[in-house]
Amino acid sequence: MIIGVLFSLLASVLFASLCYYSVFLPPLDGFAVAGWRTLGTLVILTLSLLCLKQGRVFIRQLKQILDHRTQLIILVACSLLMMVQVWLFGWAPMNHQGQALAMGYFLMPLSMVITGRFVFGENLSRLQIIALALACIGVAAELTLNGGLSWVSLLVMLGYPPYFVLKRKLGLNALHGMLAEHLFMMPIALGVLSQKNWNWSYYDTLGWHAWITIAGLGLLGSFALLSFLAASHRLPMSLFGMLGYVEPVLLFWVALMLGESFSDGDWLTFIPIWLAVLCLALNGWLAFRQRRSTLPTQKPISV
Repeated sequence: MIIGVLFSLLASVLFASLCYYSVFLPPLDGFAVAGWRTLGTLVILTLSLLCLKQGRVFIRQLKQILDHRTQLIILVACSLLMMVQVWLFGWAPMNHQGQALAMGYFLMPLSMVITGRFVFGENLSRLQIIALALACIGVAAELTLNGGLSWVSLLVMLGYPPYFVLKRKLGLNALHGMLAEHLFMMPIALGVLSQKNWNWSYYDTLGWHAWITIAGLGLLGSFALLSFLAASHRLPMSLFGMLGYVEPVLLFWVALMLGESFSDGDWLTFIPIWLAVLCLALNGWLAFRQRRSTLPTQKPISV
């Protein structure tokens, strides 16, 4: 479990570093960044699959999906939804929308709670209800002060719940699911890079340093994703979800490091939402403690 916690924290740090990495990427735009990141991630995920000797299992599962029209449509939908998030993660910090991106990731767990309640019929705990009430206060403050939530925040907040709902229907494990999605994302990535003539002017200007920068983008995104997957396999869902709140906190500080301003009025929005996140984290911790207490203890074997 300690290793799982370390993998989760490492994933959050790497995703935040990936957000800050945008300072090295101009004049590439968000579309080019998403294209190169997709291709780099696809290579690393494929190598990981081969190292784990799961190639035949993955190919068999992929063939089963291709033979079933409904599952194929679901996989295509998941790939498109993930491609949008990959693009947004690269575009937002390059266009001074890092705080809006962080806000979306703060609100995303709350939207997942609502999805679980109305889609899967899950009961809400008292802390989850308090969290939703606090989030509503924060959103109301944002509506009053700025006229509404940023479209960046809404795209993160509302884009991930349908992705996870559809992903659950595929029945693939985390690595196989991510690899299948990136395979279907690859034509889009190649199309974008081809339309931009593979950004040759960027490489002509920077020389071999450009290729190192692009390789770093692929490696950083891939290892962040692999750390996330490794943590998901080693931790109980409640603890894994609780640790997931570290990432938006780091994204918020990265946005400040990138020079985005933070006004006094913004506190009225962020404080209730941060309190809501703390309530969800506490709820996850209590659920984790309760689960551990109900596990049977192993008695020593007498010889």
